[in-house]
This record gives sequence, C-alpha cells and structure tokens, in this order.
Amino acid sequence: MVTQAHPQPPAVSFEEAWPPHDTEESIVGISLHQTTVTNVRLGINGAARLYREPGQPLPWSAETQLIYLGCRRPDGSRYRTLPDVFVFPRPSDPRRSSFSLAKDGPPLLVIEVLSESTFEADLDLVRGKGYSYARAGVPEYLALDPTGDFLSEGIRAWRLEAGAYRPWEPDPQGRWQSAQIPVAFSLQGIWAAVHTRDGRPLHREGEVEEELARAQAELERLRRQLGQ
Repeated sequence: MVTQAHPQPPAVSFEEAWPPHDTEESIVGISLHQTTVTNVRLGINGAARLYREPGQPLPWSAETQLIYLGCRRPDGSRYRTLPDVFVFPRPSDPRRSSFSLAKDGPPLLVIEVLSESTFEADLDLVRGKGYSYARAGVPEYLALDPTGDFLSEGIRAWRLEAGAYRPWEPDPQGRWQSAQIPVAFSLQGIWAAVHTRDGRPLHREGEVEEELARAQAELERLRRQLGQ
C-alpha cells in the first residue's frame, strides 16, 4: 500500500506592517528618554502659561505618550501612534486618554525622542512616522536624541511645505525656533532645553523647587541682616 503524501501548504511570508503600531512597551526608553519627554512637555506648557493673555485660556497645550489615531501608512492603512510630545492650539481636557485626527485635527508640533525600538520609524520620512505626520498635516516635526546614539547632531527637524517635510534649520544660537508657538528647542549637553522666543530657558523637572529654595534662603538671609 502506497501512502499518499499530503501536499504541504505554500510558504507564506508575513511582512510586518511599517511603521508598526506604537505600544506602551515600545515607547519606554532609558531613564534619560523619559526625563527628556517630561522636561520638553513641562517647558512647552510653562511657556503657554507665560504667554497666556489675562483672563484667557491657555493658547496651547502639550501632551505626552497618549494615543493619537488617524495616522496612515503609505499603503493607506491606519495605525496607532503614541507621540512622545504633541501640541494642540488649545487647552486639553486632562481626563482624556486619546486624541484623533478626525476629532482634534493635526497637532501643531510633534516631538519624538529617539530610542532603540523607535528611531528607525521616527526618522523615516518615506515610509515611517515622518511620512504619516506629514500626511496628517502636522506643520512641524522634531526628533531629539540627547545621547547622540542614533542621531549624531542630536536634533533633526522638519517643516511641512507643499505636503512634504523640508529641513527646519537651527538659528545662529543653535536653537530650533518654532513657527507655530513662540518657543525654541536646544540641547545643553545631554539635557533638552525649551526656551522662550527671546532665548530664556524654561525650567526643567526639579528646577522650580531648587529656585524656590534659593529664594527662601536669600529671604531668610535678608531677614537676619535686618534684625541685626
């Protein structure tokens, strides 16, 4: 008796969709990555409070690592992103956990802090996030790499022109001045800095408390002087 061999199914090649969906695991980098995200958001939102007109709402707000829906790959398929920092031209409801292109429109600015798991998609303007953010209509896109592990110059940025990203160059002081909000970005060593348009650096995490402590110490010193 001859046993008939069952035909084997043809080999199927599964190519991972590019860029892949962001996940909570993929966006978490080293401690410096998360500190950079925090400091950039603090600086941008601090500037919004400085520039707010009396009696008016905040002119913009920055969110971090929340879901943003509506981005598309070059093949037209939708995918989920969790931008490290993204800015809308209005206050945000702190209870929200997601945003979408259809409901909220494109952010004014997206900033991605590069990490081992995301840098290739972050820097890819042809098939990656650079393509998707341009297609969504995000006017400014900035990539930050404080350690220089993935981007030797530390910062690379683009502005949307005629539907595609073109290089956004730094000013003579080495700062990337936003055309969307009156702030600028730079690196000071491995630390990201956010500046007001006139160049004043805004506080990073912990610096407000340090300044208050110095002011309190100076006040106590003056009180002791006056009491002598």
